[in-house]
Amino acid sequence: MKLGLVVNPWAGIGGPAGLKGSDGADCVQAALAACSLPQVPARLAAMFEALGETAHGFCWYAADGAMGLAALQAAGLQASAVVPVTSPSQAADTRRASCLLASMGIDLLLFAGGDGTARDVLDGLRDAGASETLPVLGLPAGVKMQSAVFANHPTAAGQLLRQLQQGGLAMHSEAEVMDLDEEALRRGRILPRLYGYLQLPLAPALTQGGKARHASGDGAQRLAIARSFAEAMDPRALYMVGPGSTTQALLQVLGVEGSLLGVDAVLGDGTLLARDATRLELEDLAAAREAPLHLVLSPIGGQGMVLGRGNQQISSRLLRAAGKRGLHVLAPRDKLLSLHGGVLRIDSGDAQLDAEFNGYLPVMTGYREQTMWPVSV
Repeated sequence: MKLGLVVNPWAGIGGPAGLKGSDGADCVQAALAACSLPQVPARLAAMFEALGETAHGFCWYAADGAMGLAALQAAGLQASAVVPVTSPSQAADTRRASCLLASMGIDLLLFAGGDGTARDVLDGLRDAGASETLPVLGLPAGVKMQSAVFANHPTAAGQLLRQLQQGGLAMHSEAEVMDLDEEALRRGRILPRLYGYLQLPLAPALTQGGKARHASGDGAQRLAIARSFAEAMDPRALYMVGPGSTTQALLQVLGVEGSLLGVDAVLGDGTLLARDATRLELEDLAAAREAPLHLVLSPIGGQGMVLGRGNQQISSRLLRAAGKRGLHVLAPRDKLLSLHGGVLRIDSGDAQLDAEFNGYLPVMTGYREQTMWPVSV
């Protein structure tokens, strides 16, 4: 089986820096200035580890350098064909590489990146006339990843590729390619757009599905959840509140002017310590305080991702420090009922840590209402 590989080496670098995305050279430079590091190499390594010896059974075609070949070499693999690209790479290189790889008769195009990369892949396959026929799989390495073309996490991508090699995934389905306007997102405006569809191997348990774009619960429901959680908060403890309308309602109840799309740090008495904080700022706050750490999050509608989509400011280090008792999920019941696969998921970047959360987590769904909901990585 012939696999093509295209990598966006800067994908996801803006997430830990709280930049809401990684599009554009200015954003990359701002992320580097904030001491944010590229996320892609570690996620590719995790995928190849999950793929194991099966990786040697594929015939690999790749874009050159950091856009694909370097990852194969790091995994001890060779490429049968290499597409030259510029350095540093641009979005046009992703489009061109995708188009050329499709013309080489590959059986599947694997790409690493986020929604912007998915858009460029779609454009490249359209240029090759292959967008409706060539299967594609996205390794989630960006910030938002609202498109339905991604595996749940790197380990799931490796598992899916292993099943492909064994001939167990013959069916494909149309998957949405979505993206948000990052400049509008940084101004607090959410402007989603459907760019088209790509063919995805049919493996619902291993792929994340698209983000649901309907409102999750009404304002009264969200306020009821927020008031219930606020009543039980420890005034001395440190709370890191993730993005979303449900968590934003909690900040409103506390009288805090938070960030709808960022991560805010507050004490249980409502004292704001950091607004729209970076990963380093949050880790420094946690290290400086002896009080218990709590993470307050709401899952992505439809996908069920609690961590790893749009909230990469919260690192695996913080998740480990909080533990199961310090992870709080807030979600109206209708949001839970709409989840892809019916489960919550965690993608912190540490597969071993994520697996520790398998089982059930309590989810606050109303005023003094709680349900236990399955978690599966």
